[in-house]
Amino acid sequence: MVSDSKANMMAQFTRDVLAGGIRAVEEQGGIVVGFMGDAFLGFLSESENVFSSCLSIAQDLNNQCEYISNNYEAFPFSPQGPSLKIAIEYGHFDISDITSKFLGNQKLFAGEAINYAARISAAESGNRCLIGPQAYENGLKDYISRGDGPFSIEGKQGESICEYYRLNLDDIWIERESEESYWS
Repeated sequence: MVSDSKANMMAQFTRDVLAGGIRAVEEQGGIVVGFMGDAFLGFLSESENVFSSCLSIAQDLNNQCEYISNNYEAFPFSPQGPSLKIAIEYGHFDISDITSKFLGNQKLFAGEAINYAARISAAESGNRCLIGPQAYENGLKDYISRGDGPFSIEGKQGESICEYYRLNLDDIWIERESEESYWS
């Protein structure tokens, strides 16, 4: 069980991480349409804006990681420190309305692109920005280095294998391979 002070600290950290990402998407002309715990769903229309948002989000998280590593002996929620996953795929999606007493009327976004992004976000560990094949073919291949894909991950049962590419942001954010390399 997590103490109230640790839960409050984690909630504040999550809000800080989300705020930086939301700002990055909106500054590039995108919109943030939903939240899922410590994640959000945003839409951007141009590949260059998507790439610029990823750079800004990565830089924001890197700054927060630096702050944490300089001010805390260990991050109490993850032995290897916080990490960020960005998953990007292009495609069509459907919007439906869904209502609950507590939340009122909300938008439900569903579609292959959203499902694909969710699948590839589970690949690899540490900080990463993973790109689906439609995003790759429709503009983001210009930002992929040789050797950064395609890779694959199994889909859910009954789904095909999901291919993805890695957007290399090593110059922006801290890559952690082990607890010792991050916190020492």
